[in-house]
Amino acid sequence: MQRVKGRLNSLDDLIIFIDRLKETGGLLDLYLPYFNEEVEICYDGINFHLSTNISDFPEKKALKVFIEKWLLNDLSPEFEFIEGEQCTSGIPVFEDELLQVIKDPFLEMVKELPSYFEITKIDVKRVPSFLVAHWTARRPVSREEVYRYGLTLSDILRYIEAGLIEIKQFTVMESFPYKLRLFVQALALLVVIYFALPLGYLKFNRLKVPESINWGLRDQIVKGKVREKLPVKGCLRTNFYLMGDKVVNPGIDGIVGTGDDIAVKLPDSGYRPVFALPVK
Repeated sequence: MQRVKGRLNSLDDLIIFIDRLKETGGLLDLYLPYFNEEVEICYDGINFHLSTNISDFPEKKALKVFIEKWLLNDLSPEFEFIEGEQCTSGIPVFEDELLQVIKDPFLEMVKELPSYFEITKIDVKRVPSFLVAHWTARRPVSREEVYRYGLTLSDILRYIEAGLIEIKQFTVMESFPYKLRLFVQALALLVVIYFALPLGYLKFNRLKVPESINWGLRDQIVKGKVREKLPVKGCLRTNFYLMGDKVVNPGIDGIVGTGDDIAVKLPDSGYRPVFALPVK
């Protein structure tokens, strides 16, 4: 009795093993890693027999679920082919029924179905009631819910193809309360502005450098070389500081030493003060 173990790389490999079963008889055991799901296809010389541990579905639909998860997650099922093994379990199925499941054209499209989707249009008389309930409540549907209600992803794609439902991708943002959504969007906009501004920000901020030098030289003479906040405001109300022999603007983040800092060394001699309004 010959045993062969390995991994399936494609649905074509599965079809090849079904043809081999017809020639030799025996058992093909398929195991899907991470999901702990198993399918057995056996041939006794006359009939095929199909069994599975996916208990929420009848055997042929369970085989389709097995293949969908295989394709959707880019997994390679482990197989064991036992030539001449006797069939002891499973429901009888015709070869055409097996191939109809494996060659279903909608299987190749399962990745196109979003993880979460919202139903925007529906034929309430021709689709399962759970889809109607989600459409009525404007609740998103997940892939896991599709399986939980006894459908396959291929079924959903078939409804879409037939025009029974229309869907759109549902994002996590849409599930937030309206005020929280506005806050997150505003925060995201500020982040974009922060990263888009540096060049314009630095250019504008340098207009304040001569004034900060004036005050830096004054405080250096009066107070010595210490860190001192200067009465000068840069772009976006950022501060200038006297730090030893330099005037420094720490940038939008307020942290010295990051990429948006402006640091200018105070002149040792020959500097002519520029006009600056007195600060009270």
